[in-house]
Amino acid sequence: MRVCAIDVGTNTVNALVADVRDGGLHVLADEERFARLGQGVDAAGRLAPEAMDRVVDRLAAAKATADRLGADRIVIGATSASRDAANVADLQRRVRDELGLDYRVISGDDEARLSFLGALALLPAEPRAVVFDIGGGSTEIVAGERGEAPAFAQSLNVGTVRLTERHGAVPPASESVQAAVTAAVRRALAGIPGEVWARGPLVGTGSTSKVVARLAGSAGAVSREAVRSARQRVAGETPEALIALAPEIMTGRADVALVALLIVEAVMDAAGADAFVPSAGGLRHGLALDAARAV
Repeated sequence: MRVCAIDVGTNTVNALVADVRDGGLHVLADEERFARLGQGVDAAGRLAPEAMDRVVDRLAAAKATADRLGADRIVIGATSASRDAANVADLQRRVRDELGLDYRVISGDDEARLSFLGALALLPAEPRAVVFDIGGGSTEIVAGERGEAPAFAQSLNVGTVRLTERHGAVPPASESVQAAVTAAVRRALAGIPGEVWARGPLVGTGSTSKVVARLAGSAGAVSREAVRSARQRVAGETPEALIALAPEIMTGRADVALVALLIVEAVMDAAGADAFVPSAGGLRHGLALDAARAV
């Protein structure tokens, strides 16, 4: 079955077109588009009209790719910003009327479960893992074994866009601002039982983990020291300087890069992990696998 799975996050719209066969994925297209749907949602609790315009535009582009590649089914999974917004029904109506698509808002638990499924799908050597997925509005922590329902899954309302807006943490940022962000993440992580972190190696999924790995200069496992060093560098730069240094990974996310690194540091500290393994798999891969199973 050929599936187009679209992850509508707080910062990006990620669209995957893949053939799902025997529980595996053959990827035909994997596209990332920036939309910043979560613009102002943490403070206002509503989606801005211009943010909805951007998402409809990005979804139209994703649908065009799906149609060109002959997708049998298009599924959307909208996450934190859509969950938090009082007016999300307006966006759902627009997507249905203008594009003929079902704009499905998934729960935090489903987001965690599907992110775990997608992460392990592209890490065949890992039979079990503790997966973290840092998005613009939330961070998911999931632990379990391949082929089984997660033993633990929790969605936390700490994400890169949310905390950057809340704490004014666009780089360059002072030590006090960074400390405030770290404290917020640690408070959110404090409710996770210690034994959860012992259930497997720490795996980072989603585009944030991929970018952190690039910033840390790591092709494989990313050490805690490499993350700390990257965070110190980013904290002293402006978004414009970061884009000039690495346009391929910083465009669209330079203003939230510092908070991304701070969240990863806090997760690694909570896990007592010296390193994490980045996975190219994520929510959209889990959505595709789940959609094929549901047929």
